[in-house]
Amino acid sequence: MIRQKVNPKYLILKLIRLAISYALLIIVAAFAVFPIYYIIITSLSPIPTLASVSLKSLIPTTVTLEAYNGILFHEPFLLWLRNSLILASGTVAISVIVAFVSGLGLSRLNISMKKVLIITIYVMTFFPFTVTVIPLYLMFSTLHLVNTYYGLIIAYSGGNSVFGAYLVKIFLDNIPRDYEEAAMIDGLSRFGAFTRILLPMSKPIIAFVSLLSFMGAYTDYALANVFISSGNMWTLTLGMYYLAITNRSTLYNVFAAFSVLMGIPIFIIFIVFQKYLTKVYSLSGTK
Repeated sequence: MIRQKVNPKYLILKLIRLAISYALLIIVAAFAVFPIYYIIITSLSPIPTLASVSLKSLIPTTVTLEAYNGILFHEPFLLWLRNSLILASGTVAISVIVAFVSGLGLSRLNISMKKVLIITIYVMTFFPFTVTVIPLYLMFSTLHLVNTYYGLIIAYSGGNSVFGAYLVKIFLDNIPRDYEEAAMIDGLSRFGAFTRILLPMSKPIIAFVSLLSFMGAYTDYALANVFISSGNMWTLTLGMYYLAITNRSTLYNVFAAFSVLMGIPIFIIFIVFQKYLTKVYSLSGTK
């Protein structure tokens, strides 16, 4: 067996390229991980003020669970969590159904003024959700839907469904119609081709729209602050503001501990739907 001689210059260039790549990856990873690390050590700090960032402050000398103890056992955290999960779950259910049916129609049906409708939906996604708070409040107060779960769920679902429909339409456009047509030639009805072919292939975008809808309702403060007047309906974001902001000063350790606790359900959802979310992210770079 004849061994091919490796050019030393090529080997050195390859090592330098690898070293630069790993260095850049480490720097980017440090920027991504540092905020999470800092919010965790702040939540374990007994000092409610935000310390300056220095090498010394990155290694806590005193660790305490006082902030977590106060939030979990001396405040109605579980009630706020329940309310947030009710709103987020209801929003996910309505948003996914409306977004998928709308996106399916835009992708598969030949309807008049289709391009105008798609452009209108696309433009509507540019507007931030907060600009609709006042019009929604005036409309929902007239309909006596303020300070109710279903009022907030409907309000959240409207914005999420528009954006979700646009995402579903783009995703379904990348699935060839040949799959459905072949299934119908093999004897399936149109509905059968939808349930057995198209719907299973759409799991990634359904998971992605579900995640966006969940996070939109779960992390909202502006609409919840305007719509909710009863303390029994407070959500996590309202509770966090109530506990962390006192006398125009911020208790940063409480704020950080609340953020960590509030992020646990989002973290679990990411882990559960990681397989589908990865597929959506990978498809975003392809045509």
